[in-house]
Amino acid sequence: MKSINLLSLSQAHASLGPDEYKSFKGHYEIDIDDNEINDVKILINEMFSILSFINIFNDFYVGYKIQHISKEFDLLRFGSNFILNIEVKRESTEERIKNQLTRNKYYLHHINKVIHNYCFVAASKTLYQLGESGDIEIVPLSSLIQLLTSQNLIKIDSPDSLFNPSDYLVSPFNSTGKFLAGQYFLTGQQETIKNQITKNITSSSPSVVTLTGAAGTGKTLLTYDIVKSRMETMKTVVVHCGQLNDGHQRLINSGWNIVSIRDFRNYDLTNVDLVVVDETQRIYENQFDNLVVEAASKNTHCVFSYDRQQTLSRSEAHANIEGKINSILGAYKYSLSDKIRTNKEIANFIKVLFDNKRNNIAVSNCGNIDFDYFTDSSNVKNYISLISSEGWEVLRLTPSQYNNEHHESYSEITSKNSHRVIGQEFDNVAVVIDEYFSYGVDGKLIYTSRTYYDSVKMLFQNITRTRKKLKLIIIENRQILNRCLSVMK
Repeated sequence: MKSINLLSLSQAHASLGPDEYKSFKGHYEIDIDDNEINDVKILINEMFSILSFINIFNDFYVGYKIQHISKEFDLLRFGSNFILNIEVKRESTEERIKNQLTRNKYYLHHINKVIHNYCFVAASKTLYQLGESGDIEIVPLSSLIQLLTSQNLIKIDSPDSLFNPSDYLVSPFNSTGKFLAGQYFLTGQQETIKNQITKNITSSSPSVVTLTGAAGTGKTLLTYDIVKSRMETMKTVVVHCGQLNDGHQRLINSGWNIVSIRDFRNYDLTNVDLVVVDETQRIYENQFDNLVVEAASKNTHCVFSYDRQQTLSRSEAHANIEGKINSILGAYKYSLSDKIRTNKEIANFIKVLFDNKRNNIAVSNCGNIDFDYFTDSSNVKNYISLISSEGWEVLRLTPSQYNNEHHESYSEITSKNSHRVIGQEFDNVAVVIDEYFSYGVDGKLIYTSRTYYDSVKMLFQNITRTRKKLKLIIIENRQILNRCLSVMK
């Protein structure tokens, strides 16, 4: 995205034809409609009437969205001494203005500790500022202009380079301290669903709620945020359908009641107000049936959080727990659809990697995806040790408890396996694709060596843990290598 002079944008909108103006906006990667630009023009005209210096309109980023979460800022200007953010609205309320500017400050303060946040309401030509105390106040436009004249502008290739996803993509498991301290925000969709679920689980009669969401939609954060918000008023237990990870243990040490599904068999729900089942797609059918009956008999509210795509064994896929959940009469059903965690470059790459007939998806080459190619698996084991020490989280397939499997020959036993990383996320993820991965006649990725768990689903689980960078370590598989090279041209 390129910065632009706001006067230039305003005059282009006023004078160019529709196709010319569209091309002009496209050059700067600006996505702003006519109503929005008209409101911005009111601000520009008001400012120009006070000070007709063209430099105060220079180097603005218009409608910038943080790449990983689509958080949008109307007008951004970066300086070495401070960052300036101006939201422009036709009309708004003071409460909504305060909430938005508070969120904006949260996302921007990781870049510079000094943030000046404003909101201009075009209908009334009123300028609001978020103060140090967290309250908003009406200020004269001259105060904004004075800041613009004193800002030491910095040149950047793109704002994307300033935002580190690990600063604001908070995970209950990998950023437990931030999560417990409430140092995060939910998206608008997450907030809406949270409010609806809260009404369901605080009603007098017991309710059954389902929450679904694909990888990257923030399902885990929302699930655990709902629990955190109810812990003081409701006796709550979280049932995790899998092995507990280090993040679970940190939450338990902080007073959370979390149990693995394997330890839930004889759990007494007497006096439990809310049971939240995380990764429900992995629960056994008899465990699910028993839990539903037990919860109903004890008037306990149930929340089932799951992603049907994230099954790891064939038995889990065939169990059709989703069908059982959907058969519960009166269940409240909610689904997250907005991607907030997945890097768009990596998300598109995953789609074309797992289906070699999907050639209509553009994969931008922003340097977040890399490949290595080896023919000797013994070299791979040493290479895994090397990059693990350099900050890469090398995720391996989960081996069978009963038989030796080929992928164990190159895997590092200290690396986390697919079952250990459910619900977690990491900045830099590396995975190995060996010679037994290939494409079927339908174009879908398959695995031809015998494994107890579904290797393609495990690879998908591992890759979708990525927040920022992905590395593929390819062993003697030219078909996969050529596919990667062809889509990353």
